[in-house]
Amino acid sequence: MSKNQLVLNARAPTAYAQATPISLTLSYVTRRNPSLVRHNAQGDDNLKSTERSAAATTAASGLFLPRSFQDTPEQQAVNAFFSNYILIPRHPFSKRGYRECLLPLYQHTRHDSLLSLATVAMALAIQGGSPRNQHCRVLSRAYFGKALIKTGRAIRDPIESLKDETLMAVLLLSFYERVLATSQSKQISGVHDTGAVALVKHRGKENGKSEVSARLVLAVQTQVVDHCIQTSAPFSKTSADLDSLRPSTLENAASRLTSLSAQVSDLLAFANPTLRNHNELPSHDQLTAILDHATKVEAQLSAWPESVPHDWWWKSSNTFNTMPSHERKLYVYNRRVDIYPDIWVASVWNSYRGTMLLIQYTILQTLGFLNPPPLSRPAARIVTAINTVQDLVDDMCGSVPFNLGTKTFGGPADRAEVRYPDDGVTRPSSDYRKSAAGLGGWFLLEPLKTAAFAISLREGQKEWILRQIERIQRIYIIKNSIDDPMSSMPSPRCPGGRG
Repeated sequence: MSKNQLVLNARAPTAYAQATPISLTLSYVTRRNPSLVRHNAQGDDNLKSTERSAAATTAASGLFLPRSFQDTPEQQAVNAFFSNYILIPRHPFSKRGYRECLLPLYQHTRHDSLLSLATVAMALAIQGGSPRNQHCRVLSRAYFGKALIKTGRAIRDPIESLKDETLMAVLLLSFYERVLATSQSKQISGVHDTGAVALVKHRGKENGKSEVSARLVLAVQTQVVDHCIQTSAPFSKTSADLDSLRPSTLENAASRLTSLSAQVSDLLAFANPTLRNHNELPSHDQLTAILDHATKVEAQLSAWPESVPHDWWWKSSNTFNTMPSHERKLYVYNRRVDIYPDIWVASVWNSYRGTMLLIQYTILQTLGFLNPPPLSRPAARIVTAINTVQDLVDDMCGSVPFNLGTKTFGGPADRAEVRYPDDGVTRPSSDYRKSAAGLGGWFLLEPLKTAAFAISLREGQKEWILRQIERIQRIYIIKNSIDDPMSSMPSPRCPGGRG
């Protein structure tokens, strides 16, 4: 076997086993560096389910990955990108993106291909989140520009436009836009999301039958839903097309949440024009319609936790050594430390909580008009919504130690001195530490921003949340900017509101 090949264990997920041969080649990276070292990630041989066993190892056991080497920033960034983000094991039911499909497509591409350029741009953008590597952000823009030029050519080509590699590249460019926009506290344009949807429709159902193709469609749907929620845009205009192109066989807990969250974007699109109207108070009929819509969406989303696998539920941890102990309150709120199966499962839970908070905010804004204090006592529904908000925010705060540990600076790389909570039996694994260091803060940022503007929180909780947001911004070099998700929906009569 060539030194430039990756050996993939037979227990790897079907996304790898079906899409690629057993021997893989990391084009671009290994082509320039033949020295390889073994990636030591532990699988769980005791799991009965083949899928769970495969996911526990992902592409880990038996993989050979390029070691970190001093050559060019591009090579170092791509090496770190695959090692620290793409090939880390994750729970199978948390998959609703495209990362598990990247390597099988990437390893066949030329170093100057569209997918290769998009991958390098993405890798450099992430690498630039470290104080010592900020020059990588500048370099990433050059590769992004080259990728954009090739994207324009590819989507106009009758053959290239149908390839999975082209759609994957567009998804990476969309992800790149998100990373850069977040780091600069700018609004995401959504141009690449729109392009991805158009590309999926152009490809049609016939070009989406493979598992890789189907997962790419799911990834497009997930990114579009997220963008629609952030911008209060209706998702229903695109959902029918995407749902019909995505096989039901890929449904899991994460993808079900995506489908349910699409309804929240439609709710916000329906409610915001009325609640944001600064010139005219909403009518009783309008408010009743919004409340009825919100109640239906809330009921459907509230049922989602009942559908998750039993091992998705978090557990309390009593073994989070912050050293010195007087600093514990910097990392832990109200003595709450929860641990999850992995970072991705925790991120799906926090996505659920953030989405539910938006529903509760809409309900409270609406009820604030229907029950204006001090003319009437708050309705029971208001009290229920406030209590729901408190529970959701408490759960979110409880996940912060698992996502961030004691990390306070240093970028996305793991550092030995950073401590993470564990179950009291096994120490935090290398894969968990890498994923928490690289992704934990990114996954937490938007949910925490949403939680920071919850009304009637426990005294001091909002301040603690804001400190965690500042910590994430410091770790990943993100500009300090927090936009209240309801700032454009002022309601001075909303109980506990800002007015």
